[in-house]
Amino acid sequence: MSKEEISSKKSENKKNKKRNHGKAHCNHFENGTSEQISSRKFKHKKPGKHLRVASDDFLNSLHERTRSQKPSVVNSPSKGHATPLRKRVDPETAKYFLEISNVFESNGVDLDVRPTVCGNALEETRGKEVELATDMIISRTLQCLLEGCDLEQLCSFLRSSAEDFPTMAVDKFGSHVAETALKSLAMHLQEDQSYSMVEETLHKICQVVGADAVNIICNIYGSHVLRSLLCLCMGVPLGAVEEFHVTKRSSVLAERFNSKPGQPGGSILRNPQNSFPDTFKFLVQEILNNAKDEISTLRTEKYSSLVLQSLLKLLVEDDQVLLHTIMILLGCQEENFAENKFTDATKQKLKGEVLGMLEDTASSHLMEVIVEVAPEALYNELLDVIFKGSLLEISSHQFGNFVVQAVISSARTKEQANLIWEELGPYLCQLLEAGKPGVVGSILATCQRLQTHVNEFCQELSVAVCPEAESPSCIVPHLLHLGSYFRYKSHWNWPLGDKMHVLGCLMLQSLFKISNSAVRLYIESLTCMEADHVLETAKDVGGGRVLEAFLCSEAPVKQKLKVIAKLQGFFGELSMHPSGSFTVEKCFTASNISMREAIAAELLNVQPELSMTKHGPYLLRKLDIEGFGRNPEQWKSSQESKATTYRNFLAAFGDKDQATTIAPEIFPKDSQKKRRRQENITGHNDSSIENHSSPISLRLDKHGKNRKSSSASQAVKFLSGRSFARNSMKDKPAMQSNKTKSSNSELADLALKSKLSQSDVQKLFDPKTLGDKKQHVMPFLRKPNKR
Repeated sequence: MSKEEISSKKSENKKNKKRNHGKAHCNHFENGTSEQISSRKFKHKKPGKHLRVASDDFLNSLHERTRSQKPSVVNSPSKGHATPLRKRVDPETAKYFLEISNVFESNGVDLDVRPTVCGNALEETRGKEVELATDMIISRTLQCLLEGCDLEQLCSFLRSSAEDFPTMAVDKFGSHVAETALKSLAMHLQEDQSYSMVEETLHKICQVVGADAVNIICNIYGSHVLRSLLCLCMGVPLGAVEEFHVTKRSSVLAERFNSKPGQPGGSILRNPQNSFPDTFKFLVQEILNNAKDEISTLRTEKYSSLVLQSLLKLLVEDDQVLLHTIMILLGCQEENFAENKFTDATKQKLKGEVLGMLEDTASSHLMEVIVEVAPEALYNELLDVIFKGSLLEISSHQFGNFVVQAVISSARTKEQANLIWEELGPYLCQLLEAGKPGVVGSILATCQRLQTHVNEFCQELSVAVCPEAESPSCIVPHLLHLGSYFRYKSHWNWPLGDKMHVLGCLMLQSLFKISNSAVRLYIESLTCMEADHVLETAKDVGGGRVLEAFLCSEAPVKQKLKVIAKLQGFFGELSMHPSGSFTVEKCFTASNISMREAIAAELLNVQPELSMTKHGPYLLRKLDIEGFGRNPEQWKSSQESKATTYRNFLAAFGDKDQATTIAPEIFPKDSQKKRRRQENITGHNDSSIENHSSPISLRLDKHGKNRKSSSASQAVKFLSGRSFARNSMKDKPAMQSNKTKSSNSELADLALKSKLSQSDVQKLFDPKTLGDKKQHVMPFLRKPNKR
């Protein structure tokens, strides 16, 4: 081939490429959405009168082209069923709603007349609701109309389109219109005299939806709409509805690691005044009746499983309907659960059904919710019949281990916790090696919540993460990097720069809430960590929370100060990070005076940069860095006074354990000598409380003279009166509950304030804050009788 032929062929190829590129660009432009087109048409020129007319003609022609194309068919996952084809919108109607859209986009409608304009436009949708709602462009305009119209027009639209509501719900564009209408109904419920009209509209929709339940709940769009409808019927606020659409494993994990007893199925916000319980029960019954024959298929479908999970969570307070629903989902009849026991003929079938549900992602998630919301009698039977003897085997399963976590976290009694511990307690190392730390963490949370096998757990976990050949000092580092440790167990070294293991950090936080004797090895391990490793732990989000839990624990003061000293020189750097600022604050609180001065000096050096961050001003104000820079000696004296007041206050309420957690070097040597002298004279360490020169009742001004106490100081004086201090020290148990300690701390924090805000006063009167001190405190807090 000659050079001329080669050059001519190359030029021809270039022309073809340009031609194809232009053709592709045109196709892309024609298939763009209305937002993309509208953003392009005003790109180079300022919109004017002639350009507006031209753009309207162009959009009308675009409508004609899209309507002339063959509509798409939306197939449903249910067998042999397909939604109807989208119908064509006539050109006049399309042009009318295009004009309405242009008016709204140009902000040409005042708020006063907006409901009237929206109502008039909705009148034009009569008999054409489905065609308009399923249109790619007009559906957005319809959403704006439904948001801005009055309740009467909104209900009229929904009643008129009720027969075709399922068709809208399963459509890509119509589902957004349906959800917008439901949200608008929820907003109008805040108005007076709207309940009956909304209830009538919802009941009509639920009748149609229940008859076509299988098609709707299996559809990606219909599932979303049906969950919103269920939430609306039960009065779930709009802000909380999102929890039913997006399942966050982090929130589930937080609930399972909560050591406090929680509500089955989690806490769901509801507004009983805006709920429709009868309509909800009717819808649930219709769904179950029409889906009963296909329940085994619906359990494994992703979108239908989400609907069933939401339905169970909303039924938590109605045990009878909840039990009936769970029995249907498990493939049983309510008669099979007689006298809170499964019949012998049902047990084998039920075990097969449940174990089959553990083989799939969607059905295993559904089984988790069933276990969490099950009434106590049903939970006992599920644990005894299905999971007893199989917990270890199921824990190793890819999906089944999450169900075991739900079983452990939902234990109600110590007997149930004992059964779980006997099966899983000796195998913590095996579970961690298999990559199932969630099961181990759930055991820890349940043991703490039910106060059983806590010491045994601490011992077993330390053996699991620290073999006999290794030093006990490696326990905490191994837990911080739990995943990498068991992955490279034989040659593991501290991985620099790696993110710390979430579950390992959560377990350490929970462990440091336990009494000192049980976690002695963990405290010593953290204290022995190298300074570089402590700093890297403080920089990590999860590791910082571990250090905070350690500093707030009952660990000895010397060991806390030893850990804090390893961070010296880096407090300024840590404070610049949002998570590190909390660690710096906890270090400051747990430190002695000399360390507090060092921390304040480091923060003073970065004060300009720190004040520019979102969290910086709070930290600077909390530690009074400005006061330290202005007068260090006065700042030091103020810190000593606060610490002394805090310790004396705790001692007044008999909380010696918490009082001793304050570093002894915080108090000036003179005050320590004076305190020892008073203790030798009186024979007990409460004389400083009863002495009139106690810093609780009197304060010194800058000239060293006594001045009158503020309202907060007077309240503390009342709270620490002689009779109460004497009574509180009598017959005091060796270990108080965490709740009592927290109430003491809250009262002590109020005592340190020079002025009480409205929220502080409310907290002072709160029975939860006062606890068992209410009968002693309330007489002092009552207003005096007017004479």
